[in-house]
Amino acid sequence: MIVALLLLVTAGLFSQNERAAELKKHVTTLASDSFMGRAAGGDGERMAARYIERFFNENEIELLYPTPGQDFSFVNDTGDTLKSQNIIGIIEGYDPVLKNEYILVGAHYDHLGYIKTKIDGTDSLLLYRGADDNASGVAVMLEVAKMARARNFMFKRSVIFAAFGAEERGMIGSWYFVNRAFAQKDKISLMVNLDMVGRGGDGRALHIYTMMPHAELTTLLKDVSDKPLMPVPTIKTSTYFPSDHQVFSSEGIPVALFTTGLHRDYHTNRDNEGEIDYTSMDMTVEYVFNLVMDASNMSRMLSKTILAPKDEKNQSAGGTRIYRQEETEFPALFLHGREQRFLDRWVYKYLKYPQSAVERGVSGRVLVEFTVDHEGKVKDVEVIKSLDNELDDAALKTIEASPDWRPAKIDGKPVPVRITLPVEFRLKR
Repeated sequence: MIVALLLLVTAGLFSQNERAAELKKHVTTLASDSFMGRAAGGDGERMAARYIERFFNENEIELLYPTPGQDFSFVNDTGDTLKSQNIIGIIEGYDPVLKNEYILVGAHYDHLGYIKTKIDGTDSLLLYRGADDNASGVAVMLEVAKMARARNFMFKRSVIFAAFGAEERGMIGSWYFVNRAFAQKDKISLMVNLDMVGRGGDGRALHIYTMMPHAELTTLLKDVSDKPLMPVPTIKTSTYFPSDHQVFSSEGIPVALFTTGLHRDYHTNRDNEGEIDYTSMDMTVEYVFNLVMDASNMSRMLSKTILAPKDEKNQSAGGTRIYRQEETEFPALFLHGREQRFLDRWVYKYLKYPQSAVERGVSGRVLVEFTVDHEGKVKDVEVIKSLDNELDDAALKTIEASPDWRPAKIDGKPVPVRITLPVEFRLKR
């Protein structure tokens, strides 16, 4: 038994070491002199595009657009029209219905290129290799794609892997994908963006930006953090970091930007492969893979954010508009408080932890959604992300028995709102 366990542990370590080596290979290649800094519209960017394309082909990941990719044009600072491309791979989900919805993992592959200069009186090229920005993000995306392809039987929804061009020119590639090329953007449940993920020692500096508060997404992120050997990133609701995820967020699509942040080598020639922490990147691969898998298997898509167009907002079967709390002038209230008050004064006061679940050692979060209608009554309670049948039922019954709330209001009139809450079950240690 002990021998078998040791073999399993050893195999796991070998696999992780092997993947770290693959991550290093991706970064070293993309940041090499031959790629000339991968300036948008240049030969180096095209070489990087072919590298990503070959990787997809070698790992049997279907290309959504044939060679040379999803082409688009842009005008540079001197008025010249240049061409770039997005390289898009897709792994189809196994569910006959949910496969028509998508989780998207993206990373831009372009960088700043090079400048001509004199070093010690000699004409030279100063290369901006962009190892962290953003060869690191591309490397993580590629390895997540390889893992997902090997385990495609675990994904109900389809997963898109998008290498965006011309991000450094104003997020042109991602803008083109969302606004011109991909007709099913309303079917994207979550966009995961990987931008500069290579400088966080042991995963301690990993940050996730969600742009705005989103209970369902935050719950997903925390659930992944709770899994064994996962990093515990800092989750922030901020628009501070400009990157491709902002294009998706402007359409109301929930986003999660993964980054280890800016540093002194950002946009300098010092951003090279020797400064990258590949072990930390490997931990990020595991985290993103688990997040994508969890999001792929939810009972429904993540709710659109407050930026979503009105016709994409939730509606009841009768066609009555159902709002999110953030859209109202006066949100629905429970005992003069909002969602946390409801959890503290009702849910956790009356929630029963099934003894059989305790004995089985089951703990975690159930994600529950419900409507507070225009009369303040709680209705249409459902589990969005399941934990365990017994715990799901306990959470449902507690919320279904809720007293009336004070209804939300817009223009002084009561309106129904849809609320999402994580209900925690924690075993005492």
